[in-house]
Amino acid sequence: MSDPWLISLAVFVLATVAAYLGQAGVTTLLGQRRRSADRIRALTGEEAGAPAIELRRSLRGGRSPVSRWLARLVVQSGTPRSPTTLCAMAAGLALLLYLVLPGAAHASLRALLALILGGLGVVAWLRILRRRRIARFGDSLPEILDIITRSLRAGHPLPVSLALVARETPAPAGPEFTLLVDEISYGRSVPEALERLYQRVGYPELRFVVAAVSIGQQTGGNLGEILGRLSRTLRERQRLVRKVRALSAEGRFSGVALSILPVALFLLINLVSPAYYAEFWTSPAAGKILAVSLALMVAGNVVILRLVNLKV
Repeated sequence: MSDPWLISLAVFVLATVAAYLGQAGVTTLLGQRRRSADRIRALTGEEAGAPAIELRRSLRGGRSPVSRWLARLVVQSGTPRSPTTLCAMAAGLALLLYLVLPGAAHASLRALLALILGGLGVVAWLRILRRRRIARFGDSLPEILDIITRSLRAGHPLPVSLALVARETPAPAGPEFTLLVDEISYGRSVPEALERLYQRVGYPELRFVVAAVSIGQQTGGNLGEILGRLSRTLRERQRLVRKVRALSAEGRFSGVALSILPVALFLLINLVSPAYYAEFWTSPAAGKILAVSLALMVAGNVVILRLVNLKV
């Protein structure tokens, strides 16, 4: 009785292991194909649902400064949403604000104010995404330089060292260096590919890496030693930045609170009691008072943020 039971158990275990290995193999194969397809789409501009090629082309010029600034903001934020989706988000937010804002006597003023606030809301969201992405990239940059330095000291050429960074570093640095390696493989020079990396990421200290590599390739020298010193300098600077931010945390929180509180209170009052500002909206001087109030609030917020935003 025990022999059939053991045979059945062995067959079950072997079938389970075979199914697991088969699934792992298929998943790995599909993952490799997906990564290859993503690289090709990123380079050729066929990446569905992402603003890659059109926005990256606009970074090279040929459009207005505002459109280039918006394109750079979207690219550096790392959002996978297309410009159409972002415009739809801004329109949806504007519609919500239009419904929240009170009064029907100044419908055109409400619509204009809602559109402006909706666009500014999406831009503010993209700026938050970009700041977080740049912060993550900056935190990993010293480790990236250490990987490149160790690889160069081991005798590897610079493209191989960059490929090692692309394999070993998590997002957002890993995918960006993967695209960097692909551009070098397709014939772009290393300094030019690094410059494009800087344009896509926007981290200011990355300029030092671009300058060090460009000068090293033009004049020679020990690039590994230069990058090692740069890595130590960046670590010391990041330590100082964190200390300054910790000391100015209370002031920054006060500035953000004073910036958000008037708008939040205004929206809450109109949501709870729409008739509270009814006489104000029907007044002939409502537009002028609102414009002056917004201008003073913006000026005050700018002053507060400049006082607490310490640069190192």
